[in-house]
Amino acid sequence: MMINKLFKTTILTILFFNVFSTSFAQDDQNLANFIIRNYETAALPTVGNNDADYTIIEFFDYRCGYCSKQANDFQKLLNNTDNVKIIYMEWPIFGDISDTAAKIALIVWQRNPNLYFEVHNQFMQLGPKMKKASIVDILNKVDLNGEEIFQEAVSQKSNDIIEANMKLAKSLGLRGTPASIVNDSIYPGYLQYKTLETLIN
Repeated sequence: MMINKLFKTTILTILFFNVFSTSFAQDDQNLANFIIRNYETAALPTVGNNDADYTIIEFFDYRCGYCSKQANDFQKLLNNTDNVKIIYMEWPIFGDISDTAAKIALIVWQRNPNLYFEVHNQFMQLGPKMKKASIVDILNKVDLNGEEIFQEAVSQKSNDIIEANMKLAKSLGLRGTPASIVNDSIYPGYLQYKTLETLIN
């Protein structure tokens, strides 16, 4: 029974990637760019070089400890190369304040995209200890109205981007954070900086 289930899962995975491979190959795209084709232009937080040869998509939760380590390594990567673009997929799987923080980050991206990366990295440093007061303080320090934005995020019953991210993560078979796609390959879990270096060279 277990073998049959594993076999079916393997076949479905192979079929899934064969479909993707055929489609994005025809469009001269990589998997990372192909899977976000249905998002509106500029809807997803993006940093780095838009014309880079390497595209990284990261699914993350602000209260994930390994996501915090991943954020540090991505920062280092962006500092050391101009041939990478990183697209951030807010995926608040821990719920509660993670969901609020994700909504806040998207509000910042929509209204003050130049501040997103700074806010994102500072949220990441809070990790499991994230609280309302610390979030509001970070926003205030970059000259945003922290209390107002926090309340706006809390009042949102749903967020289209986050819901789309959730569906995409599920369709890709992702089970936790962090998870990254580097051009044509999916990497569940934390990617050390040394590994990232080998992937983009």
